[in-house]
Amino acid sequence: MCLAVPMTVESIDGESCVAVYGGVRTQVQTSLLDDVALGDTVLVHAGFAIEKLDPEEAQRTLELLEELGQLQELQIQEMQNSGSETEV
Repeated sequence: MCLAVPMTVESIDGESCVAVYGGVRTQVQTSLLDDVALGDTVLVHAGFAIEKLDPEEAQRTLELLEELGQLQELQIQEMQNSGSETEV
């Protein structure tokens, strides 16, 4: 499964930037997008900013990712409680 994560642009240097999500900072290539600015929220996949997001869309995406994480935690707890060794 491929996953792209919304990240906020914190600094820009040419065609790359430092973007942050959840306290994690990473170097991101911005060459696929025009006009990336400080504070923009970009969708990052495999180290590349692939789309700029409006703030509402970014928030919805982050909420969905959080829900998926909570769902996975529940599935892991269920498996541990049932003694199952199957991986999620």
